[in-house]
Amino acid sequence: MPKSSYSEYLLQVLQRPPEVFSGVMPLERELYASRIYLRRCRKIDAPELRELMLNNRDYLEKWIQPQPEAITLNCVTDLIIEDRLLAKKGLRLDLGIFRIEDDKMIGRIALHSVDFGIQRSAGVSYWIEELETNKGYATEALATLVSFAYEEINLHRIWLKITKTNKPSLALGFKKEGTSRQCLFINREWQDANVYSLLDEEYDSLADSWIKKNYLGA
Repeated sequence: MPKSSYSEYLLQVLQRPPEVFSGVMPLERELYASRIYLRRCRKIDAPELRELMLNNRDYLEKWIQPQPEAITLNCVTDLIIEDRLLAKKGLRLDLGIFRIEDDKMIGRIALHSVDFGIQRSAGVSYWIEELETNKGYATEALATLVSFAYEEINLHRIWLKITKTNKPSLALGFKKEGTSRQCLFINREWQDANVYSLLDEEYDSLADSWIKKNYLGA
């Protein structure tokens, strides 16, 4: 695309009102990868999500923000309701990660800190239950959400922060930008995190290879 045409397109995108996630990602919609699919959680999912959080509480304490002292069914239901309100405002999109073969929820993934203004960016966070780690499910979930973010809501940059003690698969081609000092309170202490990002033009050059590697597509 010629530079002038791209600039005009970009101005149109930036002037467009923010897309609310409840419109482009309604409750009934599912985003499919090879072995997993993503969808928004509903109130009916609260018991399964609660069990998942309880069973992985000690494991998740190493990687994500502190969980409530008592993970009650009401607490998880309120979390799902809050997810819905944030999606309607276009501020955040939380999705369950479900295994296709048995429809079992095995984790969660989210676009957060969404900025539809001059940054046109969002952060991404995710977790997989301990028994299902190191099987490539997180890579499929991340590729699927990133594809949605670039293909359907026209983001420019996706970023994630990972603690130095975490050794994730970065097969998707995210670039390391640097280190944020003591930016995450995890496992009862402030921790440094490495910052990684992927730009829309980098995604465009990688998308076909993701399909070939079965990161995308059912």
